[in-house]
Amino acid sequence: MRRLAAPVLGALALAACGKLEGFGGPAPPLVSFDVTFSGDLAPLRPPGDTGESELRLALVWGAQWLTEPFCVLPAESPEAAAVITAGCRDRFGFVPASVAASVPLATDGPTTLTLEQLPSADLLVGDVTARVAYGSFVVFDDRNGNRTFDLAQPHRAASGRDRGGDGPPEDVSDSPDLVYGASFLTMTARDQRVAYREGAFTPSAFYPRAGCPNPRAGFSVIGAGGFSPPTLASALAGTLPPEDPLTCVDATPADAVVDITAQTPADVEEVGCDERTADSSTRYREPPENAPDFGGRAMACAHLPSFDTGGMGTPSTLIQLVVSGHASDRCKGLTHYTLRGCRESVTCSVPDWDFTAMPPAWWPCH
Repeated sequence: MRRLAAPVLGALALAACGKLEGFGGPAPPLVSFDVTFSGDLAPLRPPGDTGESELRLALVWGAQWLTEPFCVLPAESPEAAAVITAGCRDRFGFVPASVAASVPLATDGPTTLTLEQLPSADLLVGDVTARVAYGSFVVFDDRNGNRTFDLAQPHRAASGRDRGGDGPPEDVSDSPDLVYGASFLTMTARDQRVAYREGAFTPSAFYPRAGCPNPRAGFSVIGAGGFSPPTLASALAGTLPPEDPLTCVDATPADAVVDITAQTPADVEEVGCDERTADSSTRYREPPENAPDFGGRAMACAHLPSFDTGGMGTPSTLIQLVVSGHASDRCKGLTHYTLRGCRESVTCSVPDWDFTAMPPAWWPCH
């Protein structure tokens, strides 16, 4: 080893004095995927849409997400059920976390999308010895021409300031992009998804495929046929119906072609809806002094949920006002108001606001 060290170091020193050859130019992509898109877009476009903007294909990495308790516990009234329908997203649906890449959609034949970076650590679920990321291919109309897929967020209703009074509406703008199809929309339907695995594989609640083989190491294209929504008790216990093994897909990117069929934007737009919180936590808000504009929103008075008894919940004595978004909103979402609470916790000992003795005149819950 000592006899070899001197010649090797000498060669490196000589190379450092000259110009190294063969190291220039762009780096080759890490992986390539082929995606086909079929269907007539003409009847799916909004009225007046001329189709002059560019159709593109994006790869979107998924988030590890849990829905809030209000959306999964039994509704305590018809009004609460209407709010759940209007404001809760599919609890088995794909939730976007980050857009990895975007390319123009080919007019004929498959579209090839390449990746030059691995998914970042925050997109990988598990520890350093066994972790995985999943992604969905999305076909979208790039309405603003920025060549990327813009994610949207729910429209929340206006809330008061921390110490009372009226505050500015906590609202966001809808993404201008229209979604016309996705390879992975929900676990209750057939899907094809990108998987990236490092180390071993540990089954978890992160978009599981019970009954299908584990994804292979590195990049792959996997899929499943979907399952019927389980009962609430089964979902709370962490058990999901097994997939039909005959529908399971497991292929290398080189051997797979992902097929996407055109769909109405209203049926698939949730694949582009980001979530502000992913841990099932609920942010309760201070009611403003003056009545917010609830036009076009569903609303209900309900007890705060609890999971204290048998996993099914015992209603709290605290009452909340839950308000959905507008029916025309791109993304579903809820706003929760309480007469007493804090930004960090509704059960805080020293509240940031407390209107229990004198609720605002417009408060509908009694």
